Amino acid sequence: MTQNLRFSRRSALGLMTGGAALVGPTVARATVDPARFTHGVAAGDPLQNGFVIWTRAIGNGATVLLRWEVADDASFRRIIQSGTVQATAARDHTAKIDVTGLHAGREYFYRFHSADTSSTVGRARTLPNGDVERARLAVVSCSHYGFGYFNAYRAIADLEEPVDAVVHLGDYIYEYGVDGYGGPESRALGREHDPAHEIVTLDDYRRRFAQYRADPDLQAAHARAAFITIWDDHETANNSWMSGSSAHDGDTEGPWDSRRDAAIQAYFEWLPMRDPPPRRPAHVLNRVYDFGDLLSLIAVETRLTGRTKAPSASRDMIFDAEGHPDPARFESEVLNRPERSMMGAAQEVWLEDALTASVQRGTAWQVLANQVIVARMRAPDFMSIMPDDMLQDAISRAGSRRWLESTRLSLPINLDAWDGYPAARLRLYDAARRSGANLAVLSGDTHMFWGNRLHDPRDEAFVGVEFGTGSVTSPGGYETISADLRIYEIAETALVAKNPDVRFAHVRDHGFLIVEISKAKLTCSYYQIADIKTRDTGTHCFAQITVDRHGAFQVRKTDERHVPRRIGRGV
Repeated sequence: MTQNLRFSRRSALGLMTGGAALVGPTVARATVDPARFTHGVAAGDPLQNGFVIWTRAIGNGATVLLRWEVADDASFRRIIQSGTVQATAARDHTAKIDVTGLHAGREYFYRFHSADTSSTVGRARTLPNGDVERARLAVVSCSHYGFGYFNAYRAIADLEEPVDAVVHLGDYIYEYGVDGYGGPESRALGREHDPAHEIVTLDDYRRRFAQYRADPDLQAAHARAAFITIWDDHETANNSWMSGSSAHDGDTEGPWDSRRDAAIQAYFEWLPMRDPPPRRPAHVLNRVYDFGDLLSLIAVETRLTGRTKAPSASRDMIFDAEGHPDPARFESEVLNRPERSMMGAAQEVWLEDALTASVQRGTAWQVLANQVIVARMRAPDFMSIMPDDMLQDAISRAGSRRWLESTRLSLPINLDAWDGYPAARLRLYDAARRSGANLAVLSGDTHMFWGNRLHDPRDEAFVGVEFGTGSVTSPGGYETISADLRIYEIAETALVAKNPDVRFAHVRDHGFLIVEISKAKLTCSYYQIADIKTRDTGTHCFAQITVDRHGAFQVRKTDERHVPRRIGRGV
């Protein structure tokens, strides 16, 4: 883990722990080792006075001593901080520095040196302080390597107006082997997962991160702005909760805690973020990022800290005396159990305290960085709304008939989201209402785009807004129901009509969000990537949603097209 150490002659000679942030003239003159920078650079976890910088370097031995620099100009004529750090085999040859002593709200440039080469140059902004008028965030989620190229990351790197930070809401990697989810697509594209099997061990997770981080488009995004990251399930295993995963077999894959801890260790090694503080469990990831008096970005952990196992309509359904499904009893007796938890009791208390503290400081917005959809979202009856020709084709497809028939029950469409934990959602809403939060939620997971206006089901009072991002590459799912392109418009129209919380739905395409925050309003721009099967494609801003502090919600379609420029080595 990263440690802050005092200078000594011994440390100046390079006998230092990996990841320690050492700054000073003696250390800056230390002789560094020859090495290759194999995975670019990255920055993350920004604060008002600094951020974490990251690289990976391979040398002749298990330990490589590197020099790092942070400057306030791209030519590095004005170096603000510098020092040395070790990249060690114990941390998979990665190195991290928690750079401090910087000014708030400023852009800085950083790089690493070995004896005979230099890394790519990266840039990152510190968080602003005091009276802040505007912030701009990119929001991404769900980047399966095998389904396509990471053009969304490249588009973020190539934005003409840079963002203050990139918020990654999870599924940064996927755990599947080449015979699992995305296998046929990855073979066709030549982007098969490494290792070839489903990842379980520390070495497996490290190799998978190394594969993803070798991608040039992901490297470009990391070099362009600081990342604020939280995980969802695929960083460990599909549909994970605090005690397991729907895809984990303890008999063949060992104890869940061992797999979880291996995944988390690799996550902290490979991402530019502060290591867990001493005596805090590594899987507890909740934290707060304050952008002056404009917004508090509050990252919550909804997978491994306190989530109970998700309910399942197929496994937990209650049937009446005649053997028919009883969805009303299923909801009341299964879904609405108060012990169903998404965050755990301790994190629920922490979140309300964070919301309250932000409001009391006079912060304009409280923005939740959250993995899965919060809004109530029930399935429309697709059996009754699909045209006959499309329906006949759909029910002939393997797996589609059962799903289509289940939509007749009008149950929540995704029980692995907050819809599967309605009592926990009510506690979230209570916390937001008691604190007086001006709440906005950022969500990922679904591989679809959403604009939601959240209401408390007990009195339909307005609670906040939610912006859901589509995926970088992972498919949405409706294409498996029908090859007829009408399926998308049918689904989008029906989902909005069925669900009062849902004001905008776009269930096709891949891309990202740009969220611009001012004290008076939020503006969310929805960006679509033209194609993920080829590189260097353009982007299209296809919709914008503007929300003011009273909850007024305006959706407009746009036709703003961009062709990204290519960026080369460095800035």
